[in-house]
Amino acid sequence: MARLKERRWELMEVGEEFGPLDLEVTDHLVKSFVYAVDDDFRYLCDRPDTSRIAPPTLLCREARDVIRTGYDITSGGAGMHTKHECEIFASPTIGQVVRITGRHVAKFVKREKQYIVLESWIHDEAGHPLLRQLSTHIRALRPGVARETPRAVNGPTGPTPLGTPVAEDATRLRPGDQLRPLTKRITQEQLTVFAGTEWPNIHNDPAVAAAAGLRGTVASGLQTMAYVSQLMTGYCGDGWSAGGRLAVAFIAPVFVNEVVYASGEVSRIDERDGRQRLVADVWCETGAGVRVLAGTAEGWLSA
Repeated sequence: MARLKERRWELMEVGEEFGPLDLEVTDHLVKSFVYAVDDDFRYLCDRPDTSRIAPPTLLCREARDVIRTGYDITSGGAGMHTKHECEIFASPTIGQVVRITGRHVAKFVKREKQYIVLESWIHDEAGHPLLRQLSTHIRALRPGVARETPRAVNGPTGPTPLGTPVAEDATRLRPGDQLRPLTKRITQEQLTVFAGTEWPNIHNDPAVAAAAGLRGTVASGLQTMAYVSQLMTGYCGDGWSAGGRLAVAFIAPVFVNEVVYASGEVSRIDERDGRQRLVADVWCETGAGVRVLAGTAEGWLSA
């Protein structure tokens, strides 16, 4: 077995490939995920086709971490996941074995920060794609870089801005309508379940978070991104779990026990191939009004 490389930007190469990793989608894996992201359990209900569908972003963390086949991901110092894009072709189902692969597709320096971009794919046993994602990371962060910084918020803020119509369902969506907000509060138990306990990090260990210049443990960006996936599922249903697209930036940390609102605003309703597609600006904010995630999402509306 080849020796794992240290996770340093200088050693990373565009074009290097990772995997394959074969993973079974177990009932325990799904239950752990929906607990960690405070989702409901309707994914675990038997469906008419007898399959049991899992949340579409279930394996985004595993796909991001496919580089562990080439790198010791506990090494190389601090990093930050700054952006994430995913294209959902189909959701995994419980009992399914999936294959995860990845490769570095870009490497650059911007404003004296070192960036690396990983493209990951998840396929089913027949080779059909389930998900493609791009995750952008900064490497070699100094302590204190990933700190909470109040930011000016453009557009609607908070759970329900005054005077903004809230779309209760997908039947009468109009540009400018706000998507019905989801309210979350992330506990330490949820942070630990999502991040795992393989090694101490800023998500599961307060001492490590303090050493990084943070005032507490923080949620993974993918954890808050899962809230947006839930938001879109509420309007698009299967049109999200088979055909959803998401592109977000993680712009500030979410600290343990903070209240977070996930919401969005309808940008437009497109007509494509005889179907309607919801396109929305999406965001997550803390109860203090700090925007922690912002981006766009789109999915098919039911006929």
